[in-house]
Amino acid sequence: MKTRVATAQDAQSIAELHIASWQQNYTNALSANYLNNIAPAERKALWAQRFAQPQANQQVFVAENNGELVGFACVYHIHNPKWGAYLDNLHVASQCQGLGVGKQLLQAVASWCLTQNNSANAGLCLLVNRNNTNAQAFYLHLGARNAEPSVWHAPDGSDVPTFWFVWDSMEPLLK
Repeated sequence: MKTRVATAQDAQSIAELHIASWQQNYTNALSANYLNNIAPAERKALWAQRFAQPQANQQVFVAENNGELVGFACVYHIHNPKWGAYLDNLHVASQCQGLGVGKQLLQAVASWCLTQNNSANAGLCLLVNRNNTNAQAFYLHLGARNAEPSVWHAPDGSDVPTFWFVWDSMEPLLK
């Protein structure tokens, strides 16, 4: 397993994994029409744009196994005024879940965030769908806390109940 900084050449594979992950895990959150008919083109356009015109505080990491992309993470440093860096995406191919891919990606995110501000006390946050109990258990296991409820205004127009999960420090992720 190899984790590295993503390049524009990864955009298509990232979009495909993003779509597959949403189609597998977001059926209770997003409409079937959106997931099957709109999201594929929308995610491809999103990732092409993120690589063509990246935000200054954006970093994307990918995990590969034998040259195949099996996971990715996208983080925005100094994004959330309350909790620090914002993990916008973390997706792992279903066949690789439970193998440490997500943890490796989070470690890459934490290490990169530390290089940006030189403080292990800087935080990291993300939104987790309330019905995604597997993701919640994963983040709690890695030292995050469920900070507060929120709502994701999803791209299909729905309002999805979420929780803010937070690491007040990068320290738990670096172990």
